[in-house]
Amino acid sequence: MSQKEKLLKKFLARPESLRCVELICILLDLGFQHIPAKGSHQKFKHPHIVYDLVISIHNHKCKDIYKRKALNFIKTHFSL
Repeated sequence: MSQKEKLLKKFLARPESLRCVELICILLDLGFQHIPAKGSHQKFKHPHIVYDLVISIHNHKCKDIYKRKALNFIKTHFSL
């Protein structure tokens, strides 16, 4: 099992345990593109999904609610 697969498995089991950098790595590995946004918001767009995923990051940290939001977004649009 590769390091990326382990990280994804950890994210699916307990999204709160990830750091913000790891969450961004997972999103980029799943094919999301990072789009610059205003202020502390980070926007991620996938070419096959109409909606964007917006995560607020302050001091290289994001709240657990955004991690759970990303998990629900991924589970809805991907078969993992």
